Amino acid sequence: MQFNKIQNFMESKISPFATKFGNSKLIRAISTGLMYTLPLTLTASIFSIFAKFPIPSVDTYLTKIGIVDNLNAIIGGTMNSIAIFVTAAIAYAYIKISDSKDANPFIGGLLAVGIFIALLPQTVGKTSALNMTYLGSSGMFLGIVLGLVTAKLYIILSGNKKLIIKMPDGVPPMVAESFKPLLVSFILLLLALVTRIGISYTPAKTLYSLVNTFITTPLMALGTSPFAWLGIAIIANTLFFFGIHPNAINGALTPILLSMALTNLHAYQLGKALPYKTVMIVDQFLNNDAVGSTLCLLIAIFIFCKSERYRKLAKLTVVPNLFNINEPVIFGLPIVLNPVLFIPFFLSTAISGLIGWIGAVTGFISYYNPAFALGIPWTVPKFITTFFVTGWQGLVLRIVSMTIMVLLYAPFIKMLDNKELEIEAKKDKTEKTEVEA
Repeated sequence: MQFNKIQNFMESKISPFATKFGNSKLIRAISTGLMYTLPLTLTASIFSIFAKFPIPSVDTYLTKIGIVDNLNAIIGGTMNSIAIFVTAAIAYAYIKISDSKDANPFIGGLLAVGIFIALLPQTVGKTSALNMTYLGSSGMFLGIVLGLVTAKLYIILSGNKKLIIKMPDGVPPMVAESFKPLLVSFILLLLALVTRIGISYTPAKTLYSLVNTFITTPLMALGTSPFAWLGIAIIANTLFFFGIHPNAINGALTPILLSMALTNLHAYQLGKALPYKTVMIVDQFLNNDAVGSTLCLLIAIFIFCKSERYRKLAKLTVVPNLFNINEPVIFGLPIVLNPVLFIPFFLSTAISGLIGWIGAVTGFISYYNPAFALGIPWTVPKFITTFFVTGWQGLVLRIVSMTIMVLLYAPFIKMLDNKELEIEAKKDKTEKTEVEA
């Protein structure tokens, strides 16, 4: 009865909110925009591996022959300038998602980048220059804000026919399309000028400092707390148990994770201590494959279960699960709304994350390579990723974590297996009786 009340509450209150939140234009634009930047970040992370190669002798050789400076130039033009691309991509994504007939997504993206750069400090000392600090991960949240705001204003203004310049019919379409948003562009840049002047009279002096104080710093403070990250992961697990995909949460957290990852990578390239090493190790260990460490559940089925149903399901789902695709297990076993599996599914992420945290704070995991962490696709099996990102120590701890997860799931799945064996036995007995008759 108590479980039914919780289920009804989740379905009537939480599920609609989570669905609405995950499907909101803002979250979808941020998520889609960041996905657009993946070709840059993933490929550039491969170059960053060689720019700071984990084998000292190879790193020394690459530096000696001059290749490292050229590799750093590639990184500087991609990951260390990520805020520019995020600004353009999110503005473009927002306009596309809004399905506006009057606003051109490409022009909106260009305007967002122009406004982003216009609102940055443009002197270093007494020299006119852009500080790369503002263009990298620390400027990403400003880029997100300006991308969304610029796109929204561009759509609103473009919908006003009085602000659209119409060219004569004989003008080529490409030229006419370029002239249409001139007044809108002027208004947006004028707003940027007024904003820049207005903020210069405040203690913050720049919009970058203002956003950094009220948005970036509080959000990144979340990243310094592994336990806050654990709590969020547990909430995501709980939502998934009730059939609500954790993408509703992941979309909002992606900018924080990406910013921490890029900040770590920049520090790694400079040979400095990684500011978010512990929390990123915890994130690496939250799940031993996909959400809920369901690969460990399948291993427990292979070891402890005898029923045809569960063994057949494990055989069908183990291959996609190895590559971190666990929807077949979540909905096929099912785990969703299965009260017997709630406890291990709920606890799995917390225990795995704590194991990673212990490994980090005790110094057992002393190695963490942010270049590999960024460059390896999410579909690569976790134990392979773990070895490249955290070395052999991380792999050992991963095996320990998976062993504990198998033992955690074992008594619960065995309980379900015993019930299934009874059902199968009755079915066999019935079929045998029918044959004899």
